[in-house]
Amino acid sequence: MTDIVEYYLEQIEKDASANGLNDFRLAREEFHKLAGEFEEGEPWFEVRMTMFLDWYLLERRGQDGRTPCERYLANHGAALDESGRTCLMNLRVSLRSVFQIDAVIGDSVILSDLIGGGEWQVVWNTATAGLTANSILNTRLMLSPDRIIAGRGTVLHPPDADEHITRIIDRGIAEQMQRERLVYYLDKVRLKLDRYANVRIKHVYQYPGDAAF
Repeated sequence: MTDIVEYYLEQIEKDASANGLNDFRLAREEFHKLAGEFEEGEPWFEVRMTMFLDWYLLERRGQDGRTPCERYLANHGAALDESGRTCLMNLRVSLRSVFQIDAVIGDSVILSDLIGGGEWQVVWNTATAGLTANSILNTRLMLSPDRIIAGRGTVLHPPDADEHITRIIDRGIAEQMQRERLVYYLDKVRLKLDRYANVRIKHVYQYPGDAAF
């Protein structure tokens, strides 16, 4: 992640936490319902926590109708230089979705959005080892000053789930399910598979309401 994006995510988080922990706790409860519960000490805690933080800072709207990012920009934007304001403006329109990898090129990955359509060349901020063409993952795309970058909290789905994921997405689109619900439902399903690794993939990757497990 570029330094300026990381810096402003930290500043937004500090600003949001200055208003007390009650809203943070409520937000985490909401996120657990949306994307599955996780606890400190679990192997996937760090990934899930960063996923939650990005959702909280960039997506979740408070009682004033604004996200913490939008609130920070409104309160502090006038004092920032042009690059800072631009970074915050860009963060307001980040996108978390379900993507399929078309190609891995050095530290960049070509992604196709399986829900909304479109292809993106994304700079990957961690090692691309283990990422292969056709893999399906959930991640957040953020616009830095000169490139699109992958956000924090990427969830990689197992190859054996590809057919089931495609079926879930196609049905969700046909039934006009909101993108957020569809994306985070697949996050929840992946977490369930992590927690119950002995259960067959086809029994875990089921459409909402159809799952027997």
